[in-house]
Amino acid sequence: MQGVSSNLSLKQLYEIDEHLWLEETIKLLKANHLEELDLENLIEELENLGRRDKAKVANLLEQIIRHLLLLQYWTQEFQYNSGHWKAEIRSFRNQLKRNFITNLCQ
Repeated sequence: MQGVSSNLSLKQLYEIDEHLWLEETIKLLKANHLEELDLENLIEELENLGRRDKAKVANLLEQIIRHLLLLQYWTQEFQYNSGHWKAEIRSFRNQLKRNFITNLCQ
């Protein structure tokens, strides 16, 4: 591992600086130095990435549903808030589309 001090293992680097750990891990993968990888933390990060993406999508869908319900059923505030609720729905839908497009294009 050239970029990290010889006294510091990749596993130790993960505990100190996750961003630097990620950079070093990418370098090792590109150089096909698979035996030097910190597999335990790499697997954990990949699993977390999948969970974060699912949680982000679930949160956006929840927000869309919540605002659609507000539009449909909260008649007392409809005239005052409907424009805001509609704008929020558009924003959440756009975020959802960007998330899907980004993930599908990579």
